[in-house]
Amino acid sequence: MIDRFIRNFLNAQHIIHKIRHVQTVRLTFLHQCIKNECPPAAVLSFGARAASSSSSSDRSNQRPKLSNVYSNNGGSQLLDDYHNHRAANLQLADLGNHIVEFAQDPQGSSFIQQKLEHANPTETAQLVDELRGHVLTLALHKNGYGSRVIECLLEHCTEQQKRPVLEQLHGNVLSLVTDKYGSFVIRHVIEHGLPEDREPILRSLHENVLTLATDKYGVYVIEHLIKHGLPEDREPIVRSLQENITSLSVHKCGCRVIKRVIDHCTEHQKRHVLEQLHGNVLFLVTDKYGSFVIEHVIEHGLPEDRERIVRILQGDILKNAHNNSICNIINKCFIFGTTEQRNALIDQVCADNGSGSPPLLQMMKHPFGNKVVQNMLNVADSARRQKMMLAIKTAPIKNTANRSPESLTKQTLFKHSKGAAPNNDRIMAPPLDD
Repeated sequence: MIDRFIRNFLNAQHIIHKIRHVQTVRLTFLHQCIKNECPPAAVLSFGARAASSSSSSDRSNQRPKLSNVYSNNGGSQLLDDYHNHRAANLQLADLGNHIVEFAQDPQGSSFIQQKLEHANPTETAQLVDELRGHVLTLALHKNGYGSRVIECLLEHCTEQQKRPVLEQLHGNVLSLVTDKYGSFVIRHVIEHGLPEDREPILRSLHENVLTLATDKYGVYVIEHLIKHGLPEDREPIVRSLQENITSLSVHKCGCRVIKRVIDHCTEHQKRHVLEQLHGNVLFLVTDKYGSFVIEHVIEHGLPEDRERIVRILQGDILKNAHNNSICNIINKCFIFGTTEQRNALIDQVCADNGSGSPPLLQMMKHPFGNKVVQNMLNVADSARRQKMMLAIKTAPIKNTANRSPESLTKQTLFKHSKGAAPNNDRIMAPPLDD
């Protein structure tokens, strides 16, 4: 309140000072006129200027600040005119040597993309010619506007017109692949380019698979190649990964590549990958990213792969069944496993693990495991459900701060009696950053 009063007071003092200054100037001017030092025309001119100064000042304050926002526009007067609506009926052919400034500008980039959708071959050829020497600059533009122009151009120009554009990309594949927006251009060529367009790019990618698989932008290009490439395109990738399956599986970016191999490679190509995963299940299930890979095998692998993982999980790993990652894996086994596999897991969590109480009770004490137990009760057959209920009711433990076994039992039985559908959602799994 006091601050506002002070600001208003200071503003008022400033206005009073300005008024006094204008009055002083006017009095001086009138004295000069009385002494015949100024002609009558000057008096009229001064009056008009004084009268309009206040209103023009108000108008300038109310005028949109568009020209200030785009005060530079890369030095392009045409772009400045376009921003300020002084370039009526502008066409692609009018851009000339202003094309780079337009492509790097949000409004200018949208303008080019819209015009390209309906451009004739002559207009497209002219645009390609104007972009000579600037393709790499635009593909790596920090805000992505330039890369969208390059993608749009490749989509709408003829195969012959693409040649000079692609030639500027082929010599800079690694710079583009590891760039946030340049990687989009490379992915576009991988998916839509002709074999001769893709060959130089694939060669660079295959020579740097391990580096790119752990790069935050390169990983998306490797994933894209696995997904949209031919089987012969994937073979060099799998060979490069074979000696690093475990380390990549526990890497934030690398685990994504392993999952794409499981999804899209042939059985022969991915068998060596799966064998390495099976040999390291106990290590991977306790890792944030490794557990995602094992879940993916359970969900998308062959039945025999799932069977091997379930057999491993039936061992000592269930002593840590309160762990978030392990609970998610157990949950996946219940969702995608067979009845025999589900029953085997229930028998294991209900059996004494040597600590005097079954793993089921440890799971109930934690929010992640608690949800798995409820899902178990929902999908188990009547015999296994009774076995779980008996283990819960006869457990020699005290109620926990989170929830007592009795309250869990009653709530789950109530939901089951009401016909509640099993809740198979993922249990608070930490997401991967894209």
